Amino acid sequence: MSFILNNHNHGWKSVAKGTLGDGFPFHSKLATWLEEYTNIPKETELEILEVSCGEANCPTEETMIVWKNHEFRISRKKEQISKMDVDLSWKRFVSKG
Repeated sequence: MSFILNNHNHGWKSVAKGTLGDGFPFHSKLATWLEEYTNIPKETELEILEVSCGEANCPTEETMIVWKNHEFRISRKKEQISKMDVDLSWKRFVSKG
């Protein structure tokens, strides 16, 4: 009998840094949508992270935007984030206080 062990770690990997004013090379509209739906200041330094374990059969499923002491998560790959993802995720972020 053999056991399949799911022994890999899902860690956050930094993929970009910048401001809303600079935009992001991986997504042409993300900075615009973040300006439209959030209150993140345009010139605040942001870091974009994604869940990554390094295994091809374990795709990235979540993106996190970090600034100062805040972490804003969007449950989608960074390249596939939609306007609705930003809006709904921000509403969830704000409601958590």
